[in-house]
Amino acid sequence: MYGANTGTKLHLALAGTMERSGNGFAFYIDLPNATGVPVGTALPPIVSAIPANDNTFTRGGARLDLQADIAFNLKGDAAGQIPQLANYSSATVGTSVNLTVTAPAAGTAVAFPAAATVGTFSKFAGGRVAYKDSPDGKVLTNPGNANGGGVGSLALELELDRTALGLPSGASIVRVFGAYISASGFWSSDVIPEVLTGTTPNSSNFAFDPDFTQEAGTQAATFNVVLGTKQADEASVAMSVFPNPSNSQATVTYRVLNGAEYVNVVLTDLMGRTVRTLQDGKQAAGFQNIGLNSSTIAAGTYMVRVQVGDKVATRKVVLL
Repeated sequence: MYGANTGTKLHLALAGTMERSGNGFAFYIDLPNATGVPVGTALPPIVSAIPANDNTFTRGGARLDLQADIAFNLKGDAAGQIPQLANYSSATVGTSVNLTVTAPAAGTAVAFPAAATVGTFSKFAGGRVAYKDSPDGKVLTNPGNANGGGVGSLALELELDRTALGLPSGASIVRVFGAYISASGFWSSDVIPEVLTGTTPNSSNFAFDPDFTQEAGTQAATFNVVLGTKQADEASVAMSVFPNPSNSQATVTYRVLNGAEYVNVVLTDLMGRTVRTLQDGKQAAGFQNIGLNSSTIAAGTYMVRVQVGDKVATRKVVLL
């Protein structure tokens, strides 16, 4: 799985071998400014907008290691691959849409139809998909099995619009989970990030309704998404606040880049006066999370200020 971004787009890709047996590649995405299905809560079953096209999302039941806000599935079909969208952060959770496009097998990017990416699915507006199909349209054996995937890998790429996703300006954190799932909702052993037994990748299928919160490790890859024109401080700190607005618990995420550094995190009002100090002291390198319980703070608009060493980032947050 790969991730990259420009000033306007977010790109995600999965390398692997496509099938036309009803199986498909799926992305589950946790966005910083959305509230979807919480970690460890079973995904709801979703009815396809085209009932004849059963899909990966239909069964639901899986419990993920990330908050599921939106999802994308490329379902295998005898006629080709059918891109499908789901929005778990919508008030109308329970439907998905099958896009009326079949991306060329050669990997040419195809835009999502504008008519299919409004309302519930507006987070996908301006998006595109591209993939490479297996040469004969089906896979009878895995050609990469004998050499650890060294041959036989093709690809799926997804391009999403930053504005449609509601990504905040500056740096933000997007979490992604990739999987290979059948149309009936049967999860194979292939997920990214991998589930490891010691240092060995899991080789057993997860079957129906897996609970990834009970598996080893964290099945959520963290992508630091920054605007190319943003100041170096913002990019270095990589701070985000989600969900935002928040009516219960928000999470402030930021990065300590080099070794143990002094970190100061404060919540201020719009006049710059400190309302609450969330962190003041040294922290180890890596991504850090701090909870902000909005139930103990008066509703309103505030600023979160994160200082890591001599670098500072700020973000507006609305507490309901």
